[in-house]
Amino acid sequence: MWDYQEFSQWLSELYHGSAAGDPFRAGTTLARLRRLFTSPTAAASFAEQYLGTAARY
Repeated sequence: MWDYQEFSQWLSELYHGSAAGDPFRAGTTLARLRRLFTSPTAAASFAEQYLGTAARY
């Protein structure tokens, strides 16, 4: 349950974080997206969490 909550919060911040107009949050959002699109490991982890197929779920 807590893993789902944490992922949901992370995803929400990813989608809406830069909308607050805070340069720091915009920078962290860009860093998260960059990691997601450039790291196969990060992309696989995201897919597992998004689909709910990770072993620990």
